[in-house]
Amino acid sequence: MSRLLPLLFWLLVPAVLQAAVFKCIGPQGQHSYQDHPCPADHRSHTLQGGSFSLVTREPYQLRELQDNRQQTVKQARAMQQEQAKALQLRQRQVLQQRKQCTRLQARQQTLQRQLTLSRSPLQTQRLQSRLASMANDLHDAACLS
Repeated sequence: MSRLLPLLFWLLVPAVLQAAVFKCIGPQGQHSYQDHPCPADHRSHTLQGGSFSLVTREPYQLRELQDNRQQTVKQARAMQQEQAKALQLRQRQVLQQRKQCTRLQARQQTLQRQLTLSRSPLQTQRLQSRLASMANDLHDAACLS
């Protein structure tokens, strides 16, 4: 019997301590929660015992919205950085292609000058072959101008 009394005490205490919670909304829209009824100029909403999750749900929903916004902002920044990197890479590729075209065109001009100065038919044939090869290289490198 002596063991049963503390058990009964602890089972009955929550029923006695259970109280109503009043959600009060002021004239300017501010919210407050209290254990006594709201003043006359406030709107009230009584929350039943066991529904305290309603009280704590609002901050969690707000936090969830803020987290979603932060994730969206992070994703947008990451996308912008990726686009910037892709643009920089493309610009470097275009610059390298221009340099390659400039080198090939300079080599072609050198071969053309040598061709005009060539005296033997064998040398002329070799230079013409190299010029044809150079034209193919220019075409492959998309350096047509």
